Amino acid sequence: MSSPATPAPAPAPAGFARRPRTYFDLIVAAYCVVLVLSNVAATKGVAFGPVLTDGGFFLFPLAYVLGDVVSEVYGFRSARRAIVTSFAAGLFSSVVFWLVIALPPADFYEGQAAFEAVLGPVPLIVAGSLLGYLAGQLLNAFVLVKVKARTRERHLWARLIGSTLVGELVDTVIFCAVAAPIIGISTLGDFLNYVVVGYVYKVLVEVLIMPVTYAVIGWLKRREPTYGEAGVPAGAPAPTR
Repeated sequence: MSSPATPAPAPAPAGFARRPRTYFDLIVAAYCVVLVLSNVAATKGVAFGPVLTDGGFFLFPLAYVLGDVVSEVYGFRSARRAIVTSFAAGLFSSVVFWLVIALPPADFYEGQAAFEAVLGPVPLIVAGSLLGYLAGQLLNAFVLVKVKARTRERHLWARLIGSTLVGELVDTVIFCAVAAPIIGISTLGDFLNYVVVGYVYKVLVEVLIMPVTYAVIGWLKRREPTYGEAGVPAGAPAPTR
C-alpha cells in the first residue's frame, strides 16, 4: 500500500524590509526640496527699493531651520547624512537641467530661449550654493552639537542662534561671491549690500521663527523612541518595530 503524498510546502510570503519608526526621512525629503527650489529661485534678482536679494530669499533659511532640528534631535552624524543627501539632490537637479537645455528643441517648441534664460544659470548657481551649503550647514551642525554637549538640554535658544551666526556667515559669503555676477550684481557696493542684507535677513528669520523651531524640536523629541536613552550615540539608527 503506497503512502500518501507529502503536501507541497506553502510558498514563502513576499518579503519586505521593515522601516524604522522615525521622522528623519521626512525631514531629509524636506531638506532636498528646499535646496532644489532655492537653487532655481535664486537665478532671479529681486529688489525691494535699495535692498537687493534673490528669488530664493524666503526659502533657503528654512534649510537652516531643518538643519537645527536634525542636529538637535538626531546628532551630527545624522545631520551630515541629511546635508550630503540634499547636496546630491541639488547636484542631480543641476545635471538634469543642463541635459534638458542641451537637448534639441522640437520645431513647434518656442520656449527654448526662455527656458535657457531661467534654468541656464542654475548649474553655476548650484556650484556656489552647494559649496556654501556644505560648509555652512556642516559648521552649523558642528557648532550646535558641540554647544549641546556642554549645555545638555538647557539654553536651546543660544545654540540655535550661535550655530546660525557661524553657518550662515560662511554660507552667505561663498554663495554671494558666485551668484552675484550671474544675477547682474557688478559693483562692490551692490555686492556688499547683497551679502549683508542676505546674512542679516537669514539670521533674523532664524530668530523670528524660533518658536516654531522650538515646537518642532519638542514634538520630535517626545515621539522619537530612542531620544534621550542612555548609551544611544548621536545619529544612531532607531530600532525596528
